[in-house]
Amino acid sequence: MSVAVREAECPSDRNTAAAPGRNGWRRWVISGGGLGLLRPAPGSWGSVAPAAVFWLLLMAAVAEPWRSLFCAVGALAAGVLTVWLAPWACAHFQQRDPGPVVLDEFCGYWVACLGLPAPAALGHPGPAWLMAAGVYILFRLTDTLKFFPCRQLERLPAGWGILLDDVAAGIQVNMLLQIIFRFAQG
Repeated sequence: MSVAVREAECPSDRNTAAAPGRNGWRRWVISGGGLGLLRPAPGSWGSVAPAAVFWLLLMAAVAEPWRSLFCAVGALAAGVLTVWLAPWACAHFQQRDPGPVVLDEFCGYWVACLGLPAPAALGHPGPAWLMAAGVYILFRLTDTLKFFPCRQLERLPAGWGILLDDVAAGIQVNMLLQIIFRFAQG
């Protein structure tokens, strides 16, 4: 079901229909290498890639603050690309917040990972996998349920609305996990 796209938020791209080959790279980038084109739940598929990267960082024993620096740079790059490519994506997919756009999930997931401690038994894949999966589940729940202020941020124009609700969801997950880890440490 297509949502009506307001011209001021998602200007039309007259070249989209005329030259589909020219836009292939944009479609590939904004969909997270094609993950956003998978069905059902493209946002869930789109969150798999940053979760896998976070898991690999944990498995490689990348220490803080380097792990968080990597996540911050990844989040920043995904955020900039989302805002930059969103007007094209809105026009191309004819939706205000197109499902295939999943770079916002990359950004939100990596925001959720900032400053998280590594699992105690880092050399064993179980704890690292559980942490990456736990962040994934909490992020998807938070992004789907749209707790305050996510729903309100979603209403911002074009790329900002697409991006900032996921950033807020990532911040909410990060705050929750920081509190849990602080209590667990005693």
